[in-house]
Amino acid sequence: MEYRILGKTGLRVSALGFGCGNVGGLMVRGAPAERERAVARAIELGINYFDTAPLYGDGLSEQHLGQALKALKASVYVGTKFRLDAGDMRDVPGAIARSAEASLRRLGMERVDLLQLHNPIGGQRREGSPGVPDVLQEVVPALQRLQQQGKTRFFGITALGETPALHRVIDAGVIDTAQVCYNLLNPSAGAEVPAGFPAQDFGR
Repeated sequence: MEYRILGKTGLRVSALGFGCGNVGGLMVRGAPAERERAVARAIELGINYFDTAPLYGDGLSEQHLGQALKALKASVYVGTKFRLDAGDMRDVPGAIARSAEASLRRLGMERVDLLQLHNPIGGQRREGSPGVPDVLQEVVPALQRLQQQGKTRFFGITALGETPALHRVIDAGVIDTAQVCYNLLNPSAGAEVPAGFPAQDFGR
């Protein structure tokens, strides 16, 4: 397995992580024995980073991942997320703290290695989408408090939203990670794309 440093965390993580989302669905719908077997095999192959979120299976992914790791007595890196809705914008620190506490309860952990904002980010706030000022002035300080409280080691964003807004947040230098969209269909986060590229250009 190849290992790389994750963002600014200093954590040495496997180049391939274990996604616990609803795409494959194993961590949401699978049987306990199946989940434990899959997690054990991943660890055996050198995978040491597991990515989950409250949104995946309405909390089941976190719960099932926590159960599998406990059964296996596994020591791995775990990242989860939080999502803000329109009502949460009235109390961003409270919403983030409540989401983090709920995630820790489901995972059966005292802290996670990484906690990431799961919303697309815009230049300004829109319905269901925090703006750059929200992220820098409210989200980041709330995450710093959770970090000081020992609830998360590091924090970041899932880098979706308006490209200039994402660059502004990253360039501010206040987050540890950006989980960037980068794949065969859209490699623009890592390479120049031609004019007229038929998808969002993440501008490297």
